[in-house]
Amino acid sequence: MTVETLLRLALVPAAIWLATLAARRWGHAVSGYLGGMPLIGGPITLFIAIDHGTEFAARSATFTLAAILGQGAHLLAFSHAARSGASWPPALLAGWSAFALAALATAWLEPGPLAAVALAVTGLAAAWLFLPRPREAATPARIPPAELRLRLVAAFLLAAAILWAADTFGPVASGILLSVPVTGSIMPPFTLALYGADSVARLTRGFVVGLTGFTTFFLVVALAAIPWGITAAFVAAVLGALAAVTVASRTLRIAHAR
Repeated sequence: MTVETLLRLALVPAAIWLATLAARRWGHAVSGYLGGMPLIGGPITLFIAIDHGTEFAARSATFTLAAILGQGAHLLAFSHAARSGASWPPALLAGWSAFALAALATAWLEPGPLAAVALAVTGLAAAWLFLPRPREAATPARIPPAELRLRLVAAFLLAAAILWAADTFGPVASGILLSVPVTGSIMPPFTLALYGADSVARLTRGFVVGLTGFTTFFLVVALAAIPWGITAAFVAAVLGALAAVTVASRTLRIAHAR
């Protein structure tokens, strides 16, 4: 493994570390808001575009976009299992099972960018409408050191797996892996164990807001990478993601759910 590869991989857990510091200050909803953003998928997709070209990156981004349907299914399954009284292991199993079924279905469909964004929006809309709502006042977030270390290790391993899959299996595999809910599989279990189902409800609703930025980022890459080139497409994707989250946070009034 080259020094360049190690530096690339190090950028991913660094982004998660910064998001965790912000989550400690602003609470569970903002923790979810940041967890849903493309803090892992964005840098990895840029590396894929540099290594494999814009056509490869655009196709990978399309499958990532479609698999957001699975992220919505994951949040719904985990949250409702938690609300029903399940502990974090069966709740996480429910979430992963829902994601796997949805992701496999989207891979089988092989959608184009417009169909992929329709699947993503369907998943996020369903999640926002049907996720459990918080019933109690917000509890201050306290991210334990063990959770932070686990987040960083998981982010590093996923980044390595996706870059390897891109080289070995092509854009479909890398695209699906980019949508794997890494932060969505670390933050909700810790939140459930430490704070309970009500905080999970607040966290997962924050995730939906963050995922609007994730969706916009990958839509722009899927549509613009080939005609605009890497630099212009990724700058536009970042700006689009920030704008989408700003609009979504105001429209859905995420601040009132904190």
